[in-house]
Amino acid sequence: MAEQPREKTANTAAASLTDDLIVDILSRLPVKSLCRCKCVSPHWRDLISHPDHRRRLPQTLAGFFRDDFNDGREVWRFTNLCEARQPPLISTPFAFMPGYEDAAIVDACNGLLLCRPPKGSPHHLSRYVVCNPATKSWVVLPDSGSHGDDVEDDEPFVARLGFDPAVSVHFHVFEFVENTYGTVAGVEIYSSEVGAWSYKESQWNYETHLFEFSPSVFLNGLLHFSTIQFEVVAVDVVGESWWVLPAPEDPDDVDDRANWDPGFLGRYQGHLCYMTLCYNVRDLSIWVLEDYGEDGWVLKRQVTVRQLTEKISPPESYYYHLITVHPDCNWILYVTGLESMLMAYDMDHDEVHVIQNLRSVMSCIPYVPLYAKSLTDGN
Repeated sequence: MAEQPREKTANTAAASLTDDLIVDILSRLPVKSLCRCKCVSPHWRDLISHPDHRRRLPQTLAGFFRDDFNDGREVWRFTNLCEARQPPLISTPFAFMPGYEDAAIVDACNGLLLCRPPKGSPHHLSRYVVCNPATKSWVVLPDSGSHGDDVEDDEPFVARLGFDPAVSVHFHVFEFVENTYGTVAGVEIYSSEVGAWSYKESQWNYETHLFEFSPSVFLNGLLHFSTIQFEVVAVDVVGESWWVLPAPEDPDDVDDRANWDPGFLGRYQGHLCYMTLCYNVRDLSIWVLEDYGEDGWVLKRQVTVRQLTEKISPPESYYYHLITVHPDCNWILYVTGLESMLMAYDMDHDEVHVIQNLRSVMSCIPYVPLYAKSLTDGN
């Protein structure tokens, strides 16, 4: 009897597997391997993308929440990362939260969103809501009291969310309090485990200034910021540990301080990374913090603005806006060009890829779905 070709035998064996068995096998793979499995066949791609199977499969960056205007009011929409022709993973972001449909996204962390009701809404007194769009659950936070009696005060608060589902089901919200000089006086920290806020005075330099749009990263139980003082600062979830590290940038290399903003922070292979922002056609330098010592920064890659933008932008409009570092591959995602083209710089292969046309970008917040129940005290 003639021996069957191995490839044909393997294909026949795979075809005999039931969908449930395939999904069970796929659920045991790491995210990177699961993404490759989408290329096996249209059937496997559909199995992996099916809503009924998402709870069982590891998740990666699915797309972005972007703010836009509709009939004069701000609205948030979701854009898929790669499956641009498919319906968005989340069609109406906050339809599951009655009374909070017009909330604005302040921050996102590991599947949870920190939102703020619009000024003038009946729920504005709450100030913050934390929600999980994947499970349609949410928690309304009590007022922190940091604004005094003026609950209608619309001065910007720098607020961030800290959450690591691998460590705890509980989250923390950081609301930084400014002094009269606009620098950090302290922080109000909300713990979902305790269900209350606690205030801690700042132990950073008295000149530490955080902007509303300062990039931040929650990693190793610390919330990290970069500052205009060429520093990276961090605080833990109970406000006991306050770190200050010199940024890897040399201040002497910045010619025009007026056009300099804090470096962009991200996560790279489980480490904190720092990237220079594009001002005055500066090249992109990517640094990784391998330890929290003074000399812990290691330069991983430098790439020219021309390489990042030449596929899209004409020479006179070299500009890019950093979005995030992909959590499961060494891609830096950014937007460039007059039509806001979403691009990816592959650090491993020193290549630039065009992903899709976003047409316009005001805010672009990365989102990785979390299908586990995490808001234990929510609706």
